[in-house]
Amino acid sequence: MLKESPMKRAVLLVVGMLLAVAPAAAQGTSQAKPVDITGAWQLTVESPQGTMVITANFKQDGETLTGTHVSEMGESPLKGTVKGVDVEYTLTIDMGGQQMSIVHKARVDGDTMKGSADIEGMGTIAFTAKRKQ
Repeated sequence: MLKESPMKRAVLLVVGMLLAVAPAAAQGTSQAKPVDITGAWQLTVESPQGTMVITANFKQDGETLTGTHVSEMGESPLKGTVKGVDVEYTLTIDMGGQQMSIVHKARVDGDTMKGSADIEGMGTIAFTAKRKQ
């Protein structure tokens, strides 16, 4: 029977631990699986004026996102990106003759989305969305 030195034993133990942990660490750093949000979604926005329901019609081509928002205020075109599960798009609405940009940022989880809309100069409001069936 061969006798191992304490140093060799310590090195082998460290290497063994690193090999055991490496696959779990690699999983944590992998990119989120890309999603396709093409289709109609119902957005629910809680604003100081109350709940507003918006239909978003998205068309995704790779990471490029286009489409429209349709609400009681009319229809507005949108442009943005989808990177992994992160969605970001901007639309401009007419507020009594004044143009206002709204930047939406959300994370997709299956057929739902949760995010916020930054209304130019007026603050940020939260929204949720669900894919229409």
